[in-house]
Amino acid sequence: MATTSRGSPVLLGTLACLGIIYLLWRTSDSTPLEIVEPVSTALCDPFAEPGFLHYDKTQPKAARWIPFAEACDPAPDWLALFDAQDYEALSFLANRTILILGDSVDRNGLEHLAVMLGLPRYPVPYSDFSKKGEVPEGWDERGIPWVVEVPWLDLTFTNGFMYGLDDEDNFRQQPDWHPPGLAEDRIDQLFKVHTDQLKYPPSFISIHSGLWDLAFFGRQDRVRALSTEIPLTHERMTWWQGRMTHLLNHVNTTWPGAPVWMRKLHRVGPVGGASYDWRHTKESDPGKVEHFSNFFTDLRIHQIREMQEQVAISTGIPSFDFGEIWEGWQSHQQMVHPLIPSVDLNQLD
Repeated sequence: MATTSRGSPVLLGTLACLGIIYLLWRTSDSTPLEIVEPVSTALCDPFAEPGFLHYDKTQPKAARWIPFAEACDPAPDWLALFDAQDYEALSFLANRTILILGDSVDRNGLEHLAVMLGLPRYPVPYSDFSKKGEVPEGWDERGIPWVVEVPWLDLTFTNGFMYGLDDEDNFRQQPDWHPPGLAEDRIDQLFKVHTDQLKYPPSFISIHSGLWDLAFFGRQDRVRALSTEIPLTHERMTWWQGRMTHLLNHVNTTWPGAPVWMRKLHRVGPVGGASYDWRHTKESDPGKVEHFSNFFTDLRIHQIREMQEQVAISTGIPSFDFGEIWEGWQSHQQMVHPLIPSVDLNQLD
């Protein structure tokens, strides 16, 4: 059975998962869960407030977003509550499934959370949840669900991996690509099959699409000898918003009643080799290896972020701005993936 590695870096991407826990906490006053609009008497949302990311490598589990406003307290120390197995404080998570739909940043967040909680993380086939730790023939572990279970809460975190909003199987030559490629088809044929086998249906869904979409546009531009430094056209932006809206509607239809929040994209910053994964894939790609394309330009990332916010507004689906929290820490990334340099994970015990 695959588990988390004690040699893994401690990653601030864990904050994305902890942010999800906070959002679920805010919606947990009743069952079924309902999104509660903020009012003057409601608890403030520290992740929506101006602030700073506190990190001390000698106390990696103390990484927190600290609001500047004294009237707004930071989010509860979830990790300490998990360590203490404080059932009363975490009872809103009991008997739940949290589903995270997105890319490798989301998938890695499960790994980071497992490391922080000292729990195993294992892959499972979409078609058979009982085969924990098994990778089906023809699949890459990165493309199947990862699962983190908290037994004393009867809580399950799991994910569904998507290739963004690609509607032409543009990434089919990727070594970790597996059909179906269309996000809606993956929901119907893979993710729903997976969640139907779990003890509880999803109580909360986080969804993201952004990095793969930038690579999608970048690959198209590279083939056409166009620069990725130019902004996305109005036609492309209209296409993206239409696709994202359709996907969100499909998620709501597939898991009715489950609150859905959109995770916003982070700025990648200086990429180095970050675009390599999508840069040249076998002989069928007419792009040339020596012609490097930065798929993750600041300009286009800003456009995606603005479109994410607009879609959230137009659909009424709240957004979690992970990019705002991560901003400034781009030097602590592994390619496009947020992390903090390796530390002795024995500190986490």
